[in-house]
Amino acid sequence: MTLPPPHLSPVFARIKIGDLPGALAAARSILRTTPHDQPLLSLAGMLACRTGDFDSGVAMLRQARALDPRDQATLNNLVRAMIETGDLDGAAALAAEGGDDPKLLRLSAHVHHLQGRPERAIADYRKVVAAMPDDFESWNNLGNVHAAAGDVEEAIASLRKAIELRPDISLPYCNLSRLFAKLRRFTERQALMREAQRRDPLNPEVQLETGLAEASLRDYPAAEAALREAIRLDGSSTAAYLELAVLLENLNRIDELADLVEQARDAGLPEAETSFMQASVLRRQNRFEEALPLAMGVPDTIDTVRRCQLLGEVADRVGKSEIAIPAFEQMNIASLEQMPIVLRDAQTYLDEVRANTEQLTADRVARWTKASAPSEPPSPIFLVGFPRSGTTLLDTLLMNLPQLHVLEEMPVVRQVENALGAPSEIASLDEARVAELRRLYFQTLDQIAPAGPGQRVVDKFPLHMTRMGIIHRIFPDAKVIFAERHPCDCVLSAFMSNFELNPAMLSFTTLEGAARLYDLAQSAWTLAEANLPLDVHRIRYEAMVEDPEGQMRALLGFLDIPWDPRVLDNRASAAKRDHIRTASYSQVTEPIYRRSAGRWERYRSYMEPVLPILAPWARSMGYTL
Repeated sequence: MTLPPPHLSPVFARIKIGDLPGALAAARSILRTTPHDQPLLSLAGMLACRTGDFDSGVAMLRQARALDPRDQATLNNLVRAMIETGDLDGAAALAAEGGDDPKLLRLSAHVHHLQGRPERAIADYRKVVAAMPDDFESWNNLGNVHAAAGDVEEAIASLRKAIELRPDISLPYCNLSRLFAKLRRFTERQALMREAQRRDPLNPEVQLETGLAEASLRDYPAAEAALREAIRLDGSSTAAYLELAVLLENLNRIDELADLVEQARDAGLPEAETSFMQASVLRRQNRFEEALPLAMGVPDTIDTVRRCQLLGEVADRVGKSEIAIPAFEQMNIASLEQMPIVLRDAQTYLDEVRANTEQLTADRVARWTKASAPSEPPSPIFLVGFPRSGTTLLDTLLMNLPQLHVLEEMPVVRQVENALGAPSEIASLDEARVAELRRLYFQTLDQIAPAGPGQRVVDKFPLHMTRMGIIHRIFPDAKVIFAERHPCDCVLSAFMSNFELNPAMLSFTTLEGAARLYDLAQSAWTLAEANLPLDVHRIRYEAMVEDPEGQMRALLGFLDIPWDPRVLDNRASAAKRDHIRTASYSQVTEPIYRRSAGRWERYRSYMEPVLPILAPWARSMGYTL
């Protein structure tokens, strides 16, 4: 064992007992008599940085490096110290002087990442892992940079390599889980975090991320258990409290949410953080005037999407449009920023709608091969309409009827579409192929949400209004419920909703995007209704909230279902649902209300730019502007 030089013994004696300030004081004392002692300057500089005196530390490390420019350890410590002081340009320039030294390349990559140069960061990290293939930290960092740059598969491969090298370290698991969440690869996310939880059950961060992974696949008991365990392991975990609060609200367990707020306060969480949870409770208790100041005071440490959604909704309910609109704008911008670049492509969905619509012209429909539908199992009932037109209220009411099995926006028709191929294939379908696709629909349904004996399926998916060609071809005798609402209210409400973004929902991040999608979707529906013999019953939202019984009697008559007064109890139906999968989850738990009819009038000045798109539709439907 190499002993320190005798004159440095007082320094190392203090280091040995953990007294870093004392060690630094001893080093400074010795430097008064030997100011050009390069090893001592390097050691003192490191100690100064370790005790938080970065200015002195940088100065001494610079002196040490001037005395021995070839000392890579001193250069490494100096670059680290400059990063800590925020001198990223200086740190980058110094790191470049280290040549191919892997440790300095790792610091160089880190600086490039911080300064928004992912390509250079990736290049440096690749050199590091080539030189040190077992460096799991660099593999983890490389994965994070690839993810930030949108290199999804590279990111996944790098993070998996980090996990392979150190399966006992939880950080790469959590980073990969967050990436899977953004990519909506929820099954992989759940499996990954269950393995991390098995390996490191006492890690509160692992429990927190596992709770989110379980919730993403709607295993709410498992999600709740993991989040409560995260709180048990770390009672000061603001993130765990917030995620559990969001889960309880989405499960409509408002009393338990209120109890959680008190628990968080008792645990000493900052009042600014608990204000978000308290404002959420007040919002669900319809105490909006009390909620507004709390919502306005929620700090930006809370997720921007959630914070702005809360503020926007509360401000809307108290008539503060000048607060609500900027809040919703910021919410949507933040939602886009949180979405991987590779998925930010609204045009793909718009092109898909156009392609489906092109098949519905009268001359093309006339060339379709005729096919009849078998009687068993009976065709589903399709509940469609532009998002925010009242489809969730209708599906909640229909869930009261035991003879119906209501699906809430499940991708069953999408599986049929994928099997079909191009939309133009609709024209050439013969009876055998129709029967095959029909079987695929019910096989998919049995896998993800099987109906009970004797139940008829209600497939609620609002934007299936743009897929009526394939739906009618496979189920020509299907009954269709079409929900409609003032176009301006639909578009405004869609813009104000915190949808889980996908290619279709991307259009709702701006008022113009929402209006243009409305125009496309309504064009598709209008053409389908004109050229296909659809069996349609229309329900207007405004009529529904004025006369729910009259509207539901007419609807049940259309469906050949005897009148059942239970169908009017939306609150009882909502209470039985473990979770509502749409942006309407809070509204459907209230009594049927009229306040949203004509709400857009309060926002007319903000809606003016999109009125030329929506006005023709409003007039054709008999609405006023």
